[in-house]
Amino acid sequence: MAALEPGGITSASVTAYGALAALVFLAGWLIWRSLDADPKSGRMALTAFLVRLTLGVALGLLLPVIGYDKEPQNAGYIFLDAFQRDTQAWQLAQSGAPLSTAFNSQFFSDQYGGMLITSAGLYRIFSPDLHRPWLILLLTAFVSAIGVIFIYKAVVERFGVKTASLASWIYALYPESILLGAAQMRDPILIGLAAAGFYLVNRWRELRWKAATWLVVILALLAAFSWPVALGVGAVLAIWWWIDYSADLTDRRRRLMGWAFLGLLMIAGFTFTSSWLRSSAAYDIGDTQTNSGWIQALFDQLPEALHTPFIVVYGLAQPVLPAAIIDPALPIWSVLTSFRSVGWYLIIPLLLYTPFALAKFPRGTLRRLLFCSFAAVVAWTLVSSLRAGGDLWDNPRYRTLFIPWLALSAAWAWTTARELHDAWLGRWYIVMGIFLAFFTNWYLRRTFGFGILMEFWSMVGAIAALSMLVIIWGLVQEIRTRGNPFTRV
Repeated sequence: MAALEPGGITSASVTAYGALAALVFLAGWLIWRSLDADPKSGRMALTAFLVRLTLGVALGLLLPVIGYDKEPQNAGYIFLDAFQRDTQAWQLAQSGAPLSTAFNSQFFSDQYGGMLITSAGLYRIFSPDLHRPWLILLLTAFVSAIGVIFIYKAVVERFGVKTASLASWIYALYPESILLGAAQMRDPILIGLAAAGFYLVNRWRELRWKAATWLVVILALLAAFSWPVALGVGAVLAIWWWIDYSADLTDRRRRLMGWAFLGLLMIAGFTFTSSWLRSSAAYDIGDTQTNSGWIQALFDQLPEALHTPFIVVYGLAQPVLPAAIIDPALPIWSVLTSFRSVGWYLIIPLLLYTPFALAKFPRGTLRRLLFCSFAAVVAWTLVSSLRAGGDLWDNPRYRTLFIPWLALSAAWAWTTARELHDAWLGRWYIVMGIFLAFFTNWYLRRTFGFGILMEFWSMVGAIAALSMLVIIWGLVQEIRTRGNPFTRV
């Protein structure tokens, strides 16, 4: 990294990168040893780290050369947020002011302060002589990648080696997670902390007070980087723990009281965040409408009450794969956007299949935990889509914050479909193929004038009708072979 830096190799650059890299690898080794982790999970984590770090450095070198002529890309940054926050972090590090000033409102690039103070602290300690943005990549790639070990340990004992291995690989190689870990963003740190929390809540019986103490620390760190994410992760961890704990309770009243208490907490949390969510969503939806002529045209055809639901659905499809491939863009950005989109479109059918698999799974604690994971992913994805207002970059970024549960749900769905030889997963991939085929034609026609001319809403109706035919055909086939499409094979 020191050799690839614009300033070339110097003793200061070697010391800066070498010292932080040594600390990162030491921390990774200590975590791996303390968790008594499988060597396989260690190799997965190392792979995840190297992939993120390599991509981050490569993009830092390539974007100034083959990216758009914009200030962030000329400086080697993928995300505008990363450029603004990292620039201000360097300014804070050089100012001599206390790092706690990162929490002042004057630093517009980080409304929470956690990432700004962390970056400024790293610069002040390891690189006071020169702004070295790749130092932050060592941290983000590490924290994101170390979550692989936590995910594997959290999943393997309950759901088996196959599901744990696949969930870990999904976590490690999910495109959006890779891209975030290859940037100076807060998101990879939030993801790594969420994975650690997920591990701890699965080991509460063995660790007891240690698990509780570390969970408090993790939630506090999450709040420093993003309090809305801390609330969301905390809610999922609390529900997961109660499902596991209450399974041993024989008193039905205590179980109901526990659920009632959690319900009240959820209502209080929703009330606390609702005004912020509404105002943020309204701003982003307005921004999307202003910047997109075809969104404005579609809004003119819809009742105002349907504008927000439409934007939520639109956000769920982002980044739209046919658009990523077909819309004119520089090659590097076409590749990056397509890479991000492919990961999401491979996952969607697995999520759609999950309720079908759960219906065939035996009742009990495991099914309730799996439903908790699936419900958390669905709820967070919908909230993320509302919050991001259909934005191409924010939608995939926000929903990836729950990748510990996304990876578990997707991995369990895949292994279950394989074990049961269940055709429902294939049917959902057919539905996805229908969606992609129609939108590919639509974008080709819109961009190049090539393809079948279809009005947008006629296309949506055709997709819905053909998808319903696939589902009805599947139900008929299942009834013919087993009598009930939702019984365990």
